[in-house]
Amino acid sequence: MIRARGILAAVLVALSVLASAQLPPGFKMPSLWYNPALLMDPGVQKELNVSSAVQSKIQQVMMQQAMKMLPVIMSMKGGNKSGKTPTEADVKKSMPLILDAYNKMQKACVDNLNAAQLARLHQITLQSFGPKSLLDPKVGAQVGLSPAQQHKLQLELGRLALSQQGATMGLLQGGQPNLSAAQSLAANSRKKTQALLDTVLTASQRAKWKALQGKPIQLSGMASLMGGG
Repeated sequence: MIRARGILAAVLVALSVLASAQLPPGFKMPSLWYNPALLMDPGVQKELNVSSAVQSKIQQVMMQQAMKMLPVIMSMKGGNKSGKTPTEADVKKSMPLILDAYNKMQKACVDNLNAAQLARLHQITLQSFGPKSLLDPKVGAQVGLSPAQQHKLQLELGRLALSQQGATMGLLQGGQPNLSAAQSLAANSRKKTQALLDTVLTASQRAKWKALQGKPIQLSGMASLMGGG
């Protein structure tokens, strides 16, 4: 069980790289409507009133994907014992598997939660991913972003991702995933992206964005890793 938890932690750190880093050319950004990692957080489970049976079903899918991704994760962590930081080529090579795992984890949420639970999960997902959620066309439309605003937001978030690329890739460098470092990186990124929103969104749009996120919830542990704007 300890080994299984370690593998899943590594996968969630890999998913944090997916959410925080700029995708290589040719890769389509995944839907940011639901963040499956949130279902690992006891506070979110309680907020959504998720039964033990449903938790088990969703976590089983997540563990299955974790096991499938184990060779990729070990490679990105320097499984050859070199402990090297993953290169852009390493990330591009592993991206299809990471995206596939993320999509299947997301589908497990949709298949096992009711409408009310999914609605609240979506709100918390917006909180967890932060301003990066606005790059999802459906979310951007709800806030009323113009094409020019979306382009500027994507450009500036991309620049931010590039500036943090070294630190982001370093999360997968050798040994066990550094959850504390990942949380610190996400917190720092949130501050910068919030400042960015103040310059891109109008007051009305900021109000809509705040309303879409619903009641704030404090995330902890692995569930908070995919944020960072």
